[in-house]
Amino acid sequence: MAEACSFADLWVPFCRKHNIEPRNPDTYFSLKVDPTKNKSRPDFVKDRRRIKREYDEFKVRINGLPDSIRRRSDAFNAREEMKMLKHMRESGADPLEPIKIQKATWMADGTHWPGTWASPAPEHSKGDHAGILQVAYFFIYLFFQWDSIGVMLQPPSADILMGGADDKIIDFTDVDIRLPMFVYVSREKRPGYDHNKKAGAMNALVRASAILSNGPFILNLDCDHYIYNCKAVREGMCFMMDRGGENICYIQFPRDLKALIPLIDMLITILYFLMDKCVPLMACRYMMGPVYVGTGCMFRRFALYGFEPPNPDKYEQKNNNGAETRPLTATDFDPDLDLNLLPKRFGNSTMLAESIPIAEYQGRPLADHPAVKYGRRPGALRVPREPLDATTVAEGVSVISCWYEDKTEWGDRVGWIYGSVTEDVVTGYRMHNRGWHSVYCVTKRDAFRGSAPINLTDRLHQHWKSGGGTNNSGISGTSAHFAAVVQGLLKVIAGIEISFTLTSKSAGDDNDDIYAELYLVKWTSLMIPPIVIAMTNIIAIGFAFIRTIYSTTHNGASSSVELSLASGCWLICILLLKV
Repeated sequence: MAEACSFADLWVPFCRKHNIEPRNPDTYFSLKVDPTKNKSRPDFVKDRRRIKREYDEFKVRINGLPDSIRRRSDAFNAREEMKMLKHMRESGADPLEPIKIQKATWMADGTHWPGTWASPAPEHSKGDHAGILQVAYFFIYLFFQWDSIGVMLQPPSADILMGGADDKIIDFTDVDIRLPMFVYVSREKRPGYDHNKKAGAMNALVRASAILSNGPFILNLDCDHYIYNCKAVREGMCFMMDRGGENICYIQFPRDLKALIPLIDMLITILYFLMDKCVPLMACRYMMGPVYVGTGCMFRRFALYGFEPPNPDKYEQKNNNGAETRPLTATDFDPDLDLNLLPKRFGNSTMLAESIPIAEYQGRPLADHPAVKYGRRPGALRVPREPLDATTVAEGVSVISCWYEDKTEWGDRVGWIYGSVTEDVVTGYRMHNRGWHSVYCVTKRDAFRGSAPINLTDRLHQHWKSGGGTNNSGISGTSAHFAAVVQGLLKVIAGIEISFTLTSKSAGDDNDDIYAELYLVKWTSLMIPPIVIAMTNIIAIGFAFIRTIYSTTHNGASSSVELSLASGCWLICILLLKV
């Protein structure tokens, strides 16, 4: 994390200075276009050469971190063995008795890493470790577990901070060099506690971010996606903060996946254009909006908390009664919510409960006109934020503990919904049921891009997971008892259960040889149905062309119809690749 922050301190101002797109450095430096096109500054070539050298050195350091951590841990473990041996000699223990010491993973400051160790041990394994919160800003790196550290950390300011000529290796004069707050979050996991996979991780992030920053909007991106258009987030915020946008719960952007093989890349682009751009626009035009597909989505934090959309008429009545003279509370947005029941819904964190009305107020449209009944006054968001202290960050650690959600409504009514493999679809439906609307935003330049699974087997398993979860949520919602009996029998008798599985991620162009063998088609029983359907359509296409060419009756209209139908079958065959 420290290495990433160090490089970001150069990369982000460089992108602002020269209007770099895309802002993913690996993608930018691998573009097959002239980098000097549309660049007006005379020092662009020199700056690009320097930042490219810094990026190459950054990658070398990142790739060498595993070996560096291993060597450091071996040295510290050897030191601990020597201490143990010395203690045994002083205590008169049997010198032939083997030395028992845990092979720990050590940090640079000489303390144990509280997370998962390279050699798993109790309380330091994949499913058994403490909660971790690491905050980094302007090269101040603070680590918080459960210990108190008397340090104040100033959040980013609303005022522009201009750079200078001698501050860094690149001249950032008249360039905004502010950076956001970087936070590493690893929620606590213990045996016997269900961590609820991705949905549980997202809920933990929502709570931790509410304590640390409490931004009114939350952007959800998968680990294999990156921002391709730096202005996409601003365009999404325009929908929510414009007049009439107070009832929008999330902005769903298209999924644009890129594969390493050009042919597969072209097919995936066509498929996702048809399935993720055309279909949602046509199908959801007169509904509450598009569904949440799990990535590339920007949420309104207040909607994730399980509240209904605001009513401007009720707000105007409260405003006339002088309600704005007192601080807002969560009960102002849900009349049925009792202050004594806040721990039952959101947990026992007082800071989390106090952050809810602040997040709601920050996400309101700007009240720059008398006709705006529901809004915030201009300049209200420029109030300086209080510095983060050890108490605040310790509260952030407590809300990501494994026991925090016990006897609360997290996962049931608040946040991402538990109980389904496709928690994204269910979460979006819950918001729509409360009256919220969603928007499908297609920008001129792709907002986000990601990498497709690197082999057909992972691709089929990915759609098996997605389709199975969607059917599970749809069928069980209308026939719960029948679905429960069928799923129980399949699980007990055949061992069939839809579960969450990770798909392989593709690497960059420099690592093609590593994954070369994975490009081969691996056999799986899931391939039988699409192969049969595809072969049937291909045979039908051949007969259609033969019948049209060798037909004794040359009817132009019928021939055109048959050729059109035959050409349409090709679209069916291409769409089957998505299955």
